[in-house]
Amino acid sequence: MFSNILWLSLGGALGYWLSGELATWLLSWLTPTLGVVDALLWTQLTQLVLLILLAFGLLQLAKRQKTLHALAGAVLLPLAVIVSWSGTLSLYRAELDLALTPALTQARAVEIPAAQQLQLALEWQQQQAPNAAQLYVEFASARKPYLTLHLQQPGSWTLTRYWLQLPTDPAQAGLTALGSPQELTPGNSRHSVGELVFSLHYQLAGLLKSAAQPLLIGLSIALLALTLSGIYLLWQRRRQAGTTQFFGRGPLRWHLAGALLSLPWLCWYFGSALLTQYGNWAPELIKQHSAAYYQALFPTPLPQPIAATKETATTFTRPELSTLLDTPGWPVAKVQLDLTSGKWLLTEQPNWPQTAPYQLRQQSLNTQLQVLPQADYWQSTPWSLRNLGYAAHQSLYAVPALRVLLALGGVLVVLMLCGAAESYGRKQGWWLLALLRALTCGFVLATSLLILLQLLRLSPSGLALLPQLGLCWAICTVALTGWTWWQYRLQR
Repeated sequence: MFSNILWLSLGGALGYWLSGELATWLLSWLTPTLGVVDALLWTQLTQLVLLILLAFGLLQLAKRQKTLHALAGAVLLPLAVIVSWSGTLSLYRAELDLALTPALTQARAVEIPAAQQLQLALEWQQQQAPNAAQLYVEFASARKPYLTLHLQQPGSWTLTRYWLQLPTDPAQAGLTALGSPQELTPGNSRHSVGELVFSLHYQLAGLLKSAAQPLLIGLSIALLALTLSGIYLLWQRRRQAGTTQFFGRGPLRWHLAGALLSLPWLCWYFGSALLTQYGNWAPELIKQHSAAYYQALFPTPLPQPIAATKETATTFTRPELSTLLDTPGWPVAKVQLDLTSGKWLLTEQPNWPQTAPYQLRQQSLNTQLQVLPQADYWQSTPWSLRNLGYAAHQSLYAVPALRVLLALGGVLVVLMLCGAAESYGRKQGWWLLALLRALTCGFVLATSLLILLQLLRLSPSGLALLPQLGLCWAICTVALTGWTWWQYRLQR
């Protein structure tokens, strides 16, 4: 077993180095023909495919392919379940926040144009924090019927977040705070359950800092390789066992049935996860050609922002910005404002299927309202593909019925992973695998316990949500470990 793991590690390290060298050569060869933008795209995608095939090949080289497939899955089991389960819950993060955050239970849906919401947000900022340097506004929507406002003071790394109720009476002109303002420190503030599960999925709650992104990308590559390996093993099993004995018995049946039913989900989500990270995935390639890359994306010189006071930034551009927000066919979901330099950043709201493929268009404005030349940028092949993966992965376009179907796929993936661990653990009788199973299933139970405690308003008031989840996880893991130990004792 350990020799197989050693050879896998050495082969993976050597393959990763070779793929990097090949990518450098391929980029230098393609750039004169395609240009640096498309050359980087095809080079990075080629490198991703090579790494997936390398991982699949390493799994298939062993004499006992099934054993190596199981061992690789066991090593990745806890992280795979954390990412898959938190991602499944993230499909309903807005609904979880509404149901479990006491302050948000008071929110009422109100239809107000984005330009008027921005006007109210600016007035709120002038009253609450007139010296703020940054203002971040997330407009109310059907799933989040409240205005979210973040204020940042000059020279500070923390944000003050407000959840605000829009005026339900047209005669009113003010916002009502939903709960007390919250201080958000970078990377470690989780004040709602929906936010917690999303941060666990997207960046492992910031616990691993900059190491989280490459770890999650590596997990996506490894699980895609395990998916290919599993398909090959299923084909072999079909040939040897026939139809009647194909699914086997006990926990193995969970694994095989879950694998077949969740196969589209696995390819969809772990493939789109790689596309979502496009541009950050191979930093060395971009660092070597960053100047040419951005010059190709922005073919004309960028307008330079003019130094402006806070007053000119907030008063001079407001009418024009309101006009831009009311542009037909271009709904804006978020606005980020630099109140000292006058820069604005607008993020488009997805409008599926009217706008296909989905484009995460952004425009930056300075105090002269010069729109950055973004046609070549946001319509270029690399960013079209990256944004298509982004939309596919986050399911921003999903209607309620489709979200249910996607969440069911996530549940099947978790059952598949837990079924494999249970089946292989019983077969081998290893205590380490039993502990991995307890950790894995304990996380799923811990999130359910946390949600239940929040729903019943029984959670400790002085403890943040992330430590609460850790405490629930520890309790569930200890309980499952004791139960597993009792099972082993009875079997012996």
